[in-house]
Amino acid sequence: MKRLLEDEAGVEPIVMKIMAGIILLAVGLGIGVALYQQAGMGAEQTLSFSVNVLPTSATIGRPTTSENTITAQVTVQPVLGYDKQVTLSATGMPTGVNVSFSSQSGIPEFGSTMTISVDDTAELGTTTITIRGTGEDDTTKSTTFELTIVD
Repeated sequence: MKRLLEDEAGVEPIVMKIMAGIILLAVGLGIGVALYQQAGMGAEQTLSFSVNVLPTSATIGRPTTSENTITAQVTVQPVLGYDKQVTLSATGMPTGVNVSFSSQSGIPEFGSTMTISVDDTAELGTTTITIRGTGEDDTTKSTTFELTIVD
């Protein structure tokens, strides 16, 4: 059996330790970069806004002629400094029901009076109207309003 010189005995373990350290460093950096990118995207996505309506429900009578109206207050508030234009819209209205906003768009924080008009063709019963705010960056938030139409 060949005897190793004192200088040769420690070279291989040191090289192995250095290689293992480099591999661990590369793995750690890869994980760190992935977490950093994910956290950055999460922070970007939290810049948003909220849409609220008060009251959240109402009952209105179906008129025999013309129309009946009710109003509710819609507020759009920024979350973490959101400063882009937001446009309000409403969906889910049955035939004979119309929704309009006093201020259809603005930069949060802003408010709008939502007017709901019901004419004599409106179907009796309860329906859910979705009030949606859409930001110029396509961020969308919504809330609901429950409308009951009675005779």
